[in-house]
Amino acid sequence: MKYSLRNVENDEFEWLYQLNKESYRDIVVRQFGNWDEAFQLDWFRTKWRKARPAKIITINGAAIGVVILEQRDDCDWLDEILIEAEYRGRGIGTSLLKELIADASARNRPLRLRVLHENHRAKELYERLGFVAIETLENHQLMEIE
Repeated sequence: MKYSLRNVENDEFEWLYQLNKESYRDIVVRQFGNWDEAFQLDWFRTKWRKARPAKIITINGAAIGVVILEQRDDCDWLDEILIEAEYRGRGIGTSLLKELIADASARNRPLRLRVLHENHRAKELYERLGFVAIETLENHQLMEIE
């Protein structure tokens, strides 16, 4: 399925939060025991203010996900990749990740990310693409591919 990327529009905050909630609610409940709506919304607002390099993933012009990639001094940092439930499992995330990996590799830079311990599906995808765990943090696994 062919996708494209575009800049985030100012009126997309609510959609982005709902995508975040849909993507993480079950994982957060498994890992932390509950989903505190006020805390999660506040955390998302704080995170989103910092998310300058965010791009909306679209198919035929319709927004279906978001990717946040930051080029840091020592690596490319994949801060987020979320895809709406109805589009998961269609290879979109895999294709996008392969492009990010190839781009980082072409510039001789590692691509790093962190994944919640209970986000098994994402962790399996990252491992299948060649990411390896480089550090275990309290709530996340830090992963890298070179």
